[in-house]
Order: sequence, then structure tokens, then C-alpha cells
Amino acid sequence: MNNDIELNLNLYKNYKSEHAPDSFHHVAFKTQNYEKMIMFYEKLFGCKPMYKSKDIAFLAFDEEHHRIAIANTEPGIKKLGFIARIVLGLKNWLNKNVPTTIGLDHISYRLNPIDRWFEFYHKAKERGLKPYWTINHGWITGMYYKDPDGNLVELFFEHWKNDDEYKKEISARGFPEEPVGTNMDIDILYQMYKNGEPLENLTKKGNTVPDGKRPVEGIQAAINMHKKFK
Repeated sequence: MNNDIELNLNLYKNYKSEHAPDSFHHVAFKTQNYEKMIMFYEKLFGCKPMYKSKDIAFLAFDEEHHRIAIANTEPGIKKLGFIARIVLGLKNWLNKNVPTTIGLDHISYRLNPIDRWFEFYHKAKERGLKPYWTINHGWITGMYYKDPDGNLVELFFEHWKNDDEYKKEISARGFPEEPVGTNMDIDILYQMYKNGEPLENLTKKGNTVPDGKRPVEGIQAAINMHKKFK
């Protein structure tokens, strides 16, 4: 392995920092698309507001009091001067249209096994939501939804069925090979699943690419999210 690469597979289910919190709890957004953001997460996860005002909403999708918080910044923007609003508008435009090199890339949720992952995809599609990006990362496969502010939300399933398969999957098809992944077509993958393909074939990189074509992979996959093959 490249001496510049560190890979510690023994951390999986064997490590907990003495400074670790109990669990990950919620994400919070600031937005000028307040109602659209609320509607998106209500559609995506079936959220209901534990509390909602014109300024802030706390949304729940399970037994916790809230999992997503959304703060409305529009009233504050209206109080800014003309120049400040122009500068802020330009900044927001750049954030949405120019690839960023710093900041949060996405938030992610696990959804095992693969049949539950497909079920989420189809039910979300019925609600009018389609993934912005679908990619096989080698050790997990993810579909990414984009909210009204451009934030990416990933739903992924793991490629291993038990703990013994974990190191095998990552060592054979995960990080050492190529850690970003290969763009894929979820509808073709679903047809393979319905045809009875084993999990080993369903999780193989490039498995939805037509014969004679090459997969879009690595950093190019992240740059060209809609391009499935070349």
C-alpha cells in the first residue's frame, strides 16, 4: 500500500473515543428558502414539526424531539443595506453554481439492507423526489438528494452482510482500489436485483455500464455527477 495512505480497519466496532458523545442527533440549516426547505425534508423523510414558527422549525422523523432544524434568515436579510444585499446575493449565487473547495459536502444516513434502500428510492420517487447523484463507493452504494439550498443528503447501504465480510469488502473493492467510487444507474441496478443477481454482483463497480463503455469514476465521478459512463 502507498506509504502516504493510512487505513485502520480494526476501528470498526472495536473503538470508542473517551470523548465520544452518545450519538449523532441532528443537523441545522440556515436558509432563505424556509418553506421550500421544510417541504423538502417533510417529503424526503416524512418529517413532522415538533415546533414551527415564521423564524425556525424543529423537525422530527423518529422518537427524538427533532432531527433537523431549519432557521429562516430571510427577515434578517431584508434589514441589510443595498450593497450588503448585492454582495450576499452574489455570494449565494457562487455557492450554488461554482464548485466549492471548503465546507460541508453532504450529510449521510445508513439504510440497510439493499431491499430497504430500493424501497426508499421508489417511495421517494412517488413523492416527486429523485436522486441527484447515484454512486457505488466500492464498500457502500449511495443515492444523494439535493435540497432547495443545494445541500446533498446521502442514503447508503453497506456491501457486507456480516462483520466477517467487512474487511474483505473494503480491502478488495473499497479504499485501496479507488476511494471515491463509480457513478451508477439505480434503475438498471434495480432490474438486476429483480432478476435475482447476488449481492456480490449488485455491489460490483461499473455493473450498470453498457458493454463497450467506460465508467465515470474517482474525482471525475464527483465532478460529473449525472454522467453514468463515457
